[in-house]
Amino acid sequence: MCVHLVNTSDHSFGTAVITPRWLFVLAAATPRSMGDPVLVDESLEQLDSQTVQPGDIVGISVQAGNALREYEVGRLAHNRGAARVVYGGIHATLFPEEPFERVAADAAVKGDGDVAWGGTPRP
Repeated sequence: MCVHLVNTSDHSFGTAVITPRWLFVLAAATPRSMGDPVLVDESLEQLDSQTVQPGDIVGISVQAGNALREYEVGRLAHNRGAARVVYGGIHATLFPEEPFERVAADAAVKGDGDVAWGGTPRP
């Protein structure tokens, strides 16, 4: 099992972007028993859906401006098999039912993702 944390974007610039802090905060909160998470910032490089395997967990932050791409990534993950998709971020906090209506979400996190993610920060 692998944890993928994905910052989605419709456009990959490949350079000169600032990766959002939430990726690193959730990576630090990921329980050690789940291994080292794979961080994907699509403003640098698009997610390779072939890396998602059955049983993996895919965490996606939903921002209103990229919601359609976020839901597309969730569908890609589900189409890869039994991957579980967890949505979070400001949009999922304000509209927690939307990921379930738009795609086959497994969970939507409201509020602070690092608390819900359940890990103890890594040293």
